Amino acid sequence: MSADGRWIRPESTRKPVLGAAGARPGPGGVGLGERDRPAAPQPYPAADRRRRRPGLPRVPHPPRPALRADWLPLLAVLLVQGALSYHLILSNTAFIDEGTYIYAGYQEIAHLRHGSPVSTYETFFSGSPLIYPVVVALADFAGGLNAARLLSLAFMLSATVAVHLATRRLHGSLAAFCAAAAFAALGPTQFLGGLATYDAMALAILAWAGYLAVRLTTGGGYPSLVGSGLLLALAGATKYAALLWVPVVCGIAVLAGPGGSVRSWERWRRGLLVLLTFVLAVGAAALAAGSRYVNGFNHTTLKRAPGHDAYSYVAGEAARWVGPLLLVALLGVLAQLVRARRRGGAAWTEFWLAALLLVAGLLAPVNQIRIHTWLSLQKHVDFGAWFSCIVVGAILARAVLWLKGRFHVTAGILAAVLVVGPLAWEGAAQGREMFGEWSNSKEFVAALEPYVVKGDDRYLVENYNVPAYYLREQSNWQQWHDLVAVFRRDPATGEMQNGVPAIQAGIEAHEWKVVVLDFTQTAAIDKAIQPTLKAAGYRVATVVTSGKHGRYTVYVAPGYDKRK
Repeated sequence: MSADGRWIRPESTRKPVLGAAGARPGPGGVGLGERDRPAAPQPYPAADRRRRRPGLPRVPHPPRPALRADWLPLLAVLLVQGALSYHLILSNTAFIDEGTYIYAGYQEIAHLRHGSPVSTYETFFSGSPLIYPVVVALADFAGGLNAARLLSLAFMLSATVAVHLATRRLHGSLAAFCAAAAFAALGPTQFLGGLATYDAMALAILAWAGYLAVRLTTGGGYPSLVGSGLLLALAGATKYAALLWVPVVCGIAVLAGPGGSVRSWERWRRGLLVLLTFVLAVGAAALAAGSRYVNGFNHTTLKRAPGHDAYSYVAGEAARWVGPLLLVALLGVLAQLVRARRRGGAAWTEFWLAALLLVAGLLAPVNQIRIHTWLSLQKHVDFGAWFSCIVVGAILARAVLWLKGRFHVTAGILAAVLVVGPLAWEGAAQGREMFGEWSNSKEFVAALEPYVVKGDDRYLVENYNVPAYYLREQSNWQQWHDLVAVFRRDPATGEMQNGVPAIQAGIEAHEWKVVVLDFTQTAAIDKAIQPTLKAAGYRVATVVTSGKHGRYTVYVAPGYDKRK
């Protein structure tokens, strides 16, 4: 902190910018932005400089500083975030998405190692089955579901570090702390930190791509440029929905840092180079992946079938999860607009950057309003919230400093607490609510286990991925099937059957040894096949109430009994 009470930026923000025009070098080739430091020695003698190829200017790197004081508040934020998410990790059994991705990861690993057959996950997963599922399966192998969830927590903690570093380069240490605290306080952040799905990994990769874009404009060179583009491609391959924020990261490369007006070619060159790196990486990956991945991307993301949720419902859910944060970000944009109208010049560039970061927070809600679905919205809103937290950190820091100058530092701290505190309180409640939305499957899996054995027996189970994950050691993936998209060829006529007729014909032929109904997602199908089960001689082995919401009816075929 300087003598006048302002929090100053780290030294790296004073380095020359990639291709920056209009920088007036001082004595020894040091830009005016570095006038507070002694001039760095020239990297080459004068004769050698004449022979250097044109390109990026050489940036003198200062010695690595010791542990900064602003890392201690960040550590406190990370500890609180970790504690809130860790509480969720231990609160429930596997969610259906967790069981799906971990189980798929085991299959992919077996396929890579031994050539074992594997389901065509690339055709219906909204992310590459060779990235997150493989990584999380390795974590699950090492320490079970809790280890898989701790991996997500590590990803989300790294995203908090990334928003801190990005904000510190743009607005200083106080703003960085406020941005990190606001991001950690959100319910979706805490939820993703305890959920073993590819959202946490994709968000963390996207966050570091955003940080490298900021670093590119505040002293980074080609490593930051290439790294940002490659990480964007990796985030998009991990979860296709992350591609929605590619223009935002490229826009950050254009608008952040010094470099003249918004129309400056040097600014746009940075963003275009990041975009070019991303396009080349995605193009190479698409060529290597093949048509199945392209079809899966189209089916799950680009040409996704619209849902049936009302606009108002989707908007209301988004407002509940990130509405207060976006409202504070809007105040930050308006404050920057007033500042730009008064000062002009570079302040206008900062205004457009703040507006871009606010728009990033709106992208997920607007997109899902467009397709009439709230499915996974509680996860997707956190991607955009990461960007909007930078604006929130900046406005909170300015409010703290203004109140400190007018009244006392205590008034500024109190104002920040009054914003972040309620966010954290409500976020913790939302995280618990999200983790309680699915049934605890412990009793259900225990009741089903005696009937499951590895072999040729087939099991028709609604949302089978959770029991298949827990019982993977005693079954094959080919034995499990849910009640959606069932296809069967009639052995007598050769006719292809699908849907309810296919299920009923399989029941009549006793092809399904175990059938489990819970009358939730496929309630209409359950009601249609229940009379067929009774007519075909299936008996109710048990009815299990598992958790607060789960009630499972387990039918077994005639002559089929417990295998253990």
